[in-house]
Amino acid sequence: MGHIMKISGFALSSFLFAIAPFLSGGAALADDIHMAQTRFGLADGSDNVLKVNGHLTTPEIDGNSGMFVEKITQTADADYLLLTDVGGTACPALFSIVKVTGTSATPMAWFGNCDDEPQRAIVPGKSVTLTFPAFRPLRFKGTPAVTYVYDIPTGVLKRDGKAVPTACKGKCE
Repeated sequence: MGHIMKISGFALSSFLFAIAPFLSGGAALADDIHMAQTRFGLADGSDNVLKVNGHLTTPEIDGNSGMFVEKITQTADADYLLLTDVGGTACPALFSIVKVTGTSATPMAWFGNCDDEPQRAIVPGKSVTLTFPAFRPLRFKGTPAVTYVYDIPTGVLKRDGKAVPTACKGKCE
């Protein structure tokens, strides 16, 4: 009887080992900094290009060394994502805001001053403000402090109070 117990224990542990990846899969997805769930499907930047429900954005948006994806706010008909494009020593990060609706996912051109930790202020459904401190990497000239404000109702991005173009030429990279 003890022999049967060992076989059953072995069979049970083999079964649990085989299904373990599926048991933890949901939790891992929820914590993955490369993905965010929107009301219109999964936004996935894990391949260094953003896809929503498996489809590329229009225009396509590509990252450098990595892409972090975070849902930051929503309106009645759209969800808004903040993308962080991970770079290198000279420019650790740039940012993009992506508007996701039931029929489209539209990114804006990458922006920022290369600092990777801007202060954020989000007024749900109204505005997104990213305030970047001066960025002074070693051996590089650096960039001054800057504030970007994205007005959600108008779709206008302003840098230090002045509107800046957000369209990408061909693709955002």
